[in-house]
Amino acid sequence: MSSSQKYRADVVALLAYGVLAILLTYPLVLHFTTHVPGDGSDDPALAWNLWWVPYSIINLGKSPIYTDYMFYPIGLNLAFYTLTYLNAFLSIPIQYAFNLVVATNVNVLFSFVVGGFGGYLLVRYVLRVANCESGIANLAAFVAGALYAFSSNKFLYVSLGQFNIASSHWIPFYVLFLLKLTRPRIANSDLRITTCELRLGFLLGLFLLFQALSEFIFASFLIIFTAIYLIYWLIANRSRLLTFRFLLLPFTVAILTFTIPMLPILAAMIQDMLTEGDFIQQGLGFADTFSSDVLGFFVPSHLNPVFGALESQFHFPYTNFAFLGFAALALALIALWKIPHARIWGIFGAIFVLISLGPALSINGARFDLPMPFDVLLEIPFVKGNRYPSRWSVMVTLALAVLVGYGIAFASTKLKVKSGRWKALLPFAFLLLTLSEHLVVLPLSNFRIPDVYKTIAQDKGDFTVLEIPLAWRNGFRMTGTLDAAMMFAQWYQTEHHHPILGGNTSRNPELKFQYFTEAPVINSIIAVETAHKLDDVTIQRDKQLAPDVLRFFGVRYVVWHSPRNPENRAALDATREYIENVLPVTKFYDETDETGHTIAYRVNDLPPLNQTVIRPDDPLARLNFVEGWGLLESRGVWATRSEARLLVRVDDPSDANLLLQLKLPWKIESGPSYNQRVTVQVNNYMVGSQQGFSETLNASVHVPRPAWRPGINEIRLNFDYLLSVISQYPAMPPIVVRSAGSEIGDFAHIYINGTDAAKNSRGYNIVVINETMGNLESSMAFDTFASESESARMAQFIHAIPNGRIVAVAVRDEASRYLTPEAVDALRSIGAKEDLRGKFRWSHAIIGVKGASSALESLGASMPAQLVVGIGATEPNVAAAIEWIKIEPK
Repeated sequence: MSSSQKYRADVVALLAYGVLAILLTYPLVLHFTTHVPGDGSDDPALAWNLWWVPYSIINLGKSPIYTDYMFYPIGLNLAFYTLTYLNAFLSIPIQYAFNLVVATNVNVLFSFVVGGFGGYLLVRYVLRVANCESGIANLAAFVAGALYAFSSNKFLYVSLGQFNIASSHWIPFYVLFLLKLTRPRIANSDLRITTCELRLGFLLGLFLLFQALSEFIFASFLIIFTAIYLIYWLIANRSRLLTFRFLLLPFTVAILTFTIPMLPILAAMIQDMLTEGDFIQQGLGFADTFSSDVLGFFVPSHLNPVFGALESQFHFPYTNFAFLGFAALALALIALWKIPHARIWGIFGAIFVLISLGPALSINGARFDLPMPFDVLLEIPFVKGNRYPSRWSVMVTLALAVLVGYGIAFASTKLKVKSGRWKALLPFAFLLLTLSEHLVVLPLSNFRIPDVYKTIAQDKGDFTVLEIPLAWRNGFRMTGTLDAAMMFAQWYQTEHHHPILGGNTSRNPELKFQYFTEAPVINSIIAVETAHKLDDVTIQRDKQLAPDVLRFFGVRYVVWHSPRNPENRAALDATREYIENVLPVTKFYDETDETGHTIAYRVNDLPPLNQTVIRPDDPLARLNFVEGWGLLESRGVWATRSEARLLVRVDDPSDANLLLQLKLPWKIESGPSYNQRVTVQVNNYMVGSQQGFSETLNASVHVPRPAWRPGINEIRLNFDYLLSVISQYPAMPPIVVRSAGSEIGDFAHIYINGTDAAKNSRGYNIVVINETMGNLESSMAFDTFASESESARMAQFIHAIPNGRIVAVAVRDEASRYLTPEAVDALRSIGAKEDLRGKFRWSHAIIGVKGASSALESLGASMPAQLVVGIGATEPNVAAAIEWIKIEPK
């Protein structure tokens, strides 16, 4: 057989998948340069990825893993974000030849085509190992590949603009090379390693790397599949276990091939988690909502043009990603019944189905709390970051595709016809049935960019764009307006190329949101956007602070967009009024086009901002103190890490002396910690260090002009050692209480000696402290949003607390809905005066004593409530407290 004949079937299959991709995504081909598939929620961010990766490397000369183009100026570690590095690299030629929209659409089609081709190669290999005749194997494999590529679950992810989850095309290649590497060896054969095995190991690692750089979650699925498969392989080959030694070197090659290129990303993940704690998963996340329902495997997608209405007759908590198709199930049953070799794929598929069901069994929306395999995955580092069990549908589809290949091959061999054309009819019929069941009509998202961004792009200065709606989003929650318009701010950045304050990520430390939520003026914008009313005092304060806030962030343009969701219209109109009445801006653009209504303002010329004195109780202090600090308070702010970071604005830099007044911690066993040393870095330039010789350290270091840069400057303070908070206050611990409703933080923290003792659950979180020993006695949470019985339980708990005990209280998310008079009276028994009833999603913090007539108390609708007794330590150790910072130009 000539080489052209050998690969003819492969070329035909590849081209056929290309044609199918164009046809099945219709009408995308008619809008290829202006629209992408999606609903405007995730597609702008995933398209932004393709721009950011090459822009950061080529234009900025920086790693794409870190950015301050979103979440400016504190920046963001994108290692936890679905950055789709490989998709971005592959799109570079198309971006430069055409545009970013075309590059996005080509990436989508590429995923369909390559995924189908990978499925085809995998199933053909499996069938040929089973001694299936070549022609039948090719046809059966083509149908199986089409099922994998064009399954309804993949179409649904594309319809949501989740191109990362749709990037499942490298999975079948990995499985193919795993099977090839572990193929049975001939008995008594030479077990020496050959270049072929090493090549297979390299390809195995390479395709795992490709999948990780397209969507890391699927790479974790493949690692789990490998573990399951190797258990099966060891059982099936237990009589030839010596063969396993033969696999060690190729698998080592695979591990190195995958791990070495991933090291920068993995290192960035681990570094953040070591510093900020494990924030990769918050409880179940949305696992109970985004799980497969048992009936979902038999109900077509709501986007199917023929059967789509059926889904509304069922009670699925969210979109159904689980549909398998009746034709595919029939073929799979034939394979399981008639072909013994196929049954292992039935076992694999059953395991994946069980995992996709999530933490509880759901049947038509009814939940049954049974032990489920997904519970085990929640204990595995990194893997637990997948909060959507339904994403395992991709592995279910892969196993199903292999079974379909077996089923078609079996049915074709039983077809008693001699003509090759007639034998091809059966696979073709199954192809049509399969595609019709999985057919969807894709929504398209308009990616045209308002003309004002061309004007902004022509302004070549260094500045920031403030986009309205202003919001921050991650995989668990959102701060700001829940409207698709905020996601397009990220997309519009691909035109103007300037930092923005808002942004979107997958996982992030709490501070990344709270920095902005608690910032003056920004907090008010968030409040107005979320339909809160500002009082006159707040508006007058904002008018005074707005020039300095805008100068600090370097904002030159404010761009307001009409909402995509009409329900947000009134709130965003109120935000526009706030901008025009409070901010020092002048409107220069007001246009309505197919993207909506856009109004742009230019910030009026303001004098440079040179911050010369910074105190923790200054109105702008929240802007200065970022990572590594405790609670801001008038007496000072404690550094809670060996490295603490500040940001200061210096628009006219010059040689200067940097003065710091620090209060040093006290060593109980040896008196003041006079040997504490602080080392100062300005923009990674080490400018000096000083050691303490008294309880107060007045440090002074010279910062030369080259160390400064116009605009935001980063100051890092490095301390030689930390002392535990408990060593400072052995008798009575410091207490810090922080409470935030859903819109402004969604947390409840009660720090005792710097350690969070709260359950951090929705509703009232209560901690009881012994007033004599200072030790924690109990910690409970009561979901008074969920039921009145929780209010009764809370009242009973408080009444049982002995008089004299210290009681700290913090509300998370919402606690007013079923808060009863009995529960309010119970809170009054610890000295509280406020009544949260009727105050939806308000924050509420209390530090009281059981039996006392008064307590420390704070509550609010648009700002977290916080209280401090002792020092504001939010971590178990402290280094020093800053009382003030001065920058004195020379």
